[in-house]
Amino acid sequence: MKLLKDFEGRLDRHILLFCDAIKRTSSDGLKRLDFAEHIREDIRAEAIIFTSAALEGVAAFLSPFVDNLIQHPEVYAELRAEIDRAKACGFLSSPVAKYEETCKLPFFMACILETLRHDAPAQTILPRYVSADGIFAHNTFIPGGTEMAASPYIIHRDLKVFGADADQFRPQRWLDDPAKRERMERFGMWFGYGDRECPGKNFAFLEVQKIGLELFRRFEVQSATPEKRFRHERWAVAMFWNHWLQFKER
Repeated sequence: MKLLKDFEGRLDRHILLFCDAIKRTSSDGLKRLDFAEHIREDIRAEAIIFTSAALEGVAAFLSPFVDNLIQHPEVYAELRAEIDRAKACGFLSSPVAKYEETCKLPFFMACILETLRHDAPAQTILPRYVSADGIFAHNTFIPGGTEMAASPYIIHRDLKVFGADADQFRPQRWLDDPAKRERMERFGMWFGYGDRECPGKNFAFLEVQKIGLELFRRFEVQSATPEKRFRHERWAVAMFWNHWLQFKER
């Protein structure tokens, strides 16, 4: 827990610099990112963490998170209203919201979980070998030594688990019923599963929740090329090209 708290403090510095860079790098209201002048020593010191897991994984989450909200204006509006209410009531710390505070925003968390389900950042199937004695699965014998795996993309679109509209982005499904939500979370493979689950899972949630909230707390976000969606490939980690955005300070 202490390690997670220490990491959150360092992350807060990066989030503030990130938001400041967006505000200062354009004068016409259309914002661009430029980190050339920022925190060279911090970036060098944490390069391994940020390149091996945090950078790719968080980017693979944030791109579809932002895009799904832009593509669904009614969801965007509801999320922004929830953040604004929390801010007006003094529920969000300043200058950066605490992780525990983001967890208490139900619709925001529903958007987080729905993005993880609909566009899981990690698409690896994590194969396993069946033990020597073999197993029975759905009345079928699978001999020992057989390599087996499950695709997150397919699991997350199981109609029996996630509903008839499983192929659609609909955060409200996570708010419909507590028992249903618990069942859906059991089938979530966004960080692997079982003993193959990502050891950095808690750090990942910390990052995506804090960064995701601050982006929509501070900026109006829209696509710079609404006539053309970005390219999205589901490799071991989801990859994106030509995802151009416009940021306007709120």
